[in-house]
Amino acid sequence: MREMVDIAVLNNILWCGIVCETHGIPATSGKHIWRTESKAPTYYPDMITSSRHVTIDDVRGIIRNKEVSSIKDSFALLDLSPWSFEMLFTAEWIHHEPVDHVESFPSGWSRVTTVNDLADWTSAHGTGNILRPELLERPEVKFYLKKKDGEVAGFIANLGANAVGVSNAFSNVNRDHLWSAIHGIVAFDFPGLSMVGYERGAGLNAALKSGWTTIGPLRVWVRSEDEANG
Repeated sequence: MREMVDIAVLNNILWCGIVCETHGIPATSGKHIWRTESKAPTYYPDMITSSRHVTIDDVRGIIRNKEVSSIKDSFALLDLSPWSFEMLFTAEWIHHEPVDHVESFPSGWSRVTTVNDLADWTSAHGTGNILRPELLERPEVKFYLKKKDGEVAGFIANLGANAVGVSNAFSNVNRDHLWSAIHGIVAFDFPGLSMVGYERGAGLNAALKSGWTTIGPLRVWVRSEDEANG
């Protein structure tokens, strides 16, 4: 599963980079670290560790030279508390095997293709204008929305690193039903590809009930009194 964790990390880095790009925020990748050149959008990290060989010295050197308020420790290896960071949360990378031969798009779900649809999605998700309309122009990114019988649910899929990342999953009714639908929806648009992402709490429990497996831990750190994740 080490290779699958690496794929999940890279997929997540690509997704965070796309979001930052829509905000005009450039990013760079080094041997062990991906980082933005200025403050990332709310809920997204300024730095992501991209290798399990990263060291405290690698991170400390960047913190000294730029304003970094949020760090995703992709392999849960670092203790950043001596540098005025506190752990915001821990989570688990998750994986679902490829699914083939999905004959129809799940009932009640739709792809978000217009600015108005995206406004409905972001309103239900509560992210405001963080996820911008420019994302609808990216062929590797798809938003999905369900509005049926009082349920509003959705998630995002992004193609990258030869896998499909699932993120921002939400439902106002039943997360179990949401996660049981996700792999079929993704497989219809991206057949034969592994699915990856990360979850915690109720979202993680729902994913595991629906056939996903955990493949490794991660941590998100923020400077004291800051709030960020991604």
